[in-house]
Amino acid sequence: MEMFYVLTIIVIGEILIHLIFIVLSRMLGKEKRDKITGLSIFKGLLERAFVVVTLNFEMVSALTLLGALKIATRIKDTEDKISNDFFLIGNLTSVLFAIGYFVIGRKMIGQ
Repeated sequence: MEMFYVLTIIVIGEILIHLIFIVLSRMLGKEKRDKITGLSIFKGLLERAFVVVTLNFEMVSALTLLGALKIATRIKDTEDKISNDFFLIGNLTSVLFAIGYFVIGRKMIGQ
């Protein structure tokens, strides 16, 4: 039953975050909207799953690894302030949702 609650929280959260990204993509214009693909949505889901698992097993140091990996994959030769801001906001939103899943899940199962 505990797993049902956790999965329910994650599904509801993923639907909500998907709707938020749809709204944001419409506000950004066509150039930025084209960057939101099925693959980017999957990567976000995978990232949030990683955060939830590491929090669940109290391996918070793994979040440092996640941050380092994300920085390493995003290093570019040129500075694009708008892209960097969007990247930062997107990642912070993703991590906050994962933490929210974790906290809500713990509250629902009484831990």
